[in-house]
Amino acid sequence: MRVDLIGTGSIYTKYNSASTLVNEELLIDIPNGCHKQLLKMGYKIEKVKAVAITHFHGDHFADLPFLVRHRFALKLLEPLIIIAPKGAKEQIKRLFDVYNSNDFDWKPTINIIEIENSGEEIEILDKYHIKPIEVAHGDLKPAYGYIINNTLGLTGDSGICDAIREIRDNSKIMIADTSFRQGKEMHMGIDDIKDLLSNSNKNIIATHLRDTTREALKNEKITNLIVPEDGYYFEI
Repeated sequence: MRVDLIGTGSIYTKYNSASTLVNEELLIDIPNGCHKQLLKMGYKIEKVKAVAITHFHGDHFADLPFLVRHRFALKLLEPLIIIAPKGAKEQIKRLFDVYNSNDFDWKPTINIIEIENSGEEIEILDKYHIKPIEVAHGDLKPAYGYIINNTLGLTGDSGICDAIREIRDNSKIMIADTSFRQGKEMHMGIDDIKDLLSNSNKNIIATHLRDTTREALKNEKITNLIVPEDGYYFEI
C-alpha cells in the first residue's frame, strides 16, 4: 500500500490542507485546493476511484465538486465512490448548489455510502476494508477517523479520546491530527501525541499542522514521530 500526503497543513498555513491518497485511487478528505494540487503533483484524476470524507468542514470536503466535474469531463463511466458521515447526500447537494454546478447531471457520477455505525466495516473496490471510528471533534457530530485494511489509521480532526487510541492500536501506522502545542477539545496537540507514543512503539505521522506546531515538532525530534512536508509518501 502506497500512501501519499497531498497536504499536511491546517487552514491558516501555506501548506495544503490535510489530505491523504492511498494507491493513487483512494482519497481521504478532499479539502480546498486539493483538486489542483493533485494535478500539480502529477496524479491522474482518472485513477481516483473513491473518497472517504472524515467530516463536513470545508477544509475536508470543499473540492469534491471539482473532482466530480473533472471525472465527468473525462467521460468516466464508473461512479466515484464517496464514503461519508450520515447526511452526506444533503451536504453534497448543498455544496453543488453553492458552486453552481448544476448545469450537468452530476448525480449519476457518484455513489454515496453514508456511514451507519461507528466500527462497521465498509468494503470497496474489492480490496479496501474501511472501518470508520467516530472521534471527538467538538460539537460537530458525527466526525470519523478511519482504519484501512487494519494497516493504515487516520484520525481525521479530533481531540484526544478512546477512539484515537483504538485507531492507533488497530493499525500499523497512524496519520494523526497534531494541530496545537497543547491539545484542545476539537484537535490534538503535541502533548497528546507524546502520550500516544508513550504507550506504543508504532509510528505516528503528524498532519493538520499549524506552522508554529510544525516548527516545534521539528525542534523536539520526538522518537517514532514523523513531521512530513506536503508530498511525503511511504509504503506499508
